[in-house]
Amino acid sequence: MISVLIPTKGRPHLLREALASLLQQTFPHFEALVVDDGEGEGLEAVQALGEPRILGFRNEGKGQVEARLLALRRARGEVILFLDDDDLLLDPTYLYRVHRALDRREAVVYGEGVLLLPAEEVPFRPGEVGEGLLQDNLLLASGTALKKSSLLDLGGLDPEMGDYWDWDLWLRAYRAGLPFHYLRGRNLGVKVHGANQSYGARREERAFYLERLRAKHGLGLLVLKDHLSLALADLNVADS
Repeated sequence: MISVLIPTKGRPHLLREALASLLQQTFPHFEALVVDDGEGEGLEAVQALGEPRILGFRNEGKGQVEARLLALRRARGEVILFLDDDDLLLDPTYLYRVHRALDRREAVVYGEGVLLLPAEEVPFRPGEVGEGLLQDNLLLASGTALKKSSLLDLGGLDPEMGDYWDWDLWLRAYRAGLPFHYLRGRNLGVKVHGANQSYGARREERAFYLERLRAKHGLGLLVLKDHLSLALADLNVADS
């Protein structure tokens, strides 16, 4: 079974779209653990669905990493997949493809996708993981999966990393020699809007956690970026 970890706070309309995309998956053996870090609107959205595979929990303002840790503690699946409450699984076979990849070996499975702007889509193609991971976080958190045993062996999620909990995990996996398995195609939809954790006005806080990540992993100078700037840079390279 695949356990899908979904933290949410104060945007039930987006959460409902994320859950609808999950329910369109052809792979039936999943559970979704929705952890509400806000006033409970996410729990109301879960209850309204009446879907036994989708469970809701309260986190009471402890933050996005703690929300995922709570979901991880409750997860019953052999595989953990991350999904943000404002993102979508666009390929209805995506969970099946993740299952097939992880049924063969231990790995970090991640996918291509599109960034959904109000008036256009921007392709996001992270490419194969290599030394570039030491300079940029090229993986989308949503849709990335690994076996629960692998995640726990790596030390789980570090709440001290804040915004960069995901990059911290990928770096630990990379340095531990865990393979990365790349799924190509229009798999994931990542909505870009003013309330995004990555694209909002929280530059000072993000810079703080970026420096903490750099110090933890002994990295060189890191520049504050987001997935939109990385995608646009990739398009510019492709056009030149």
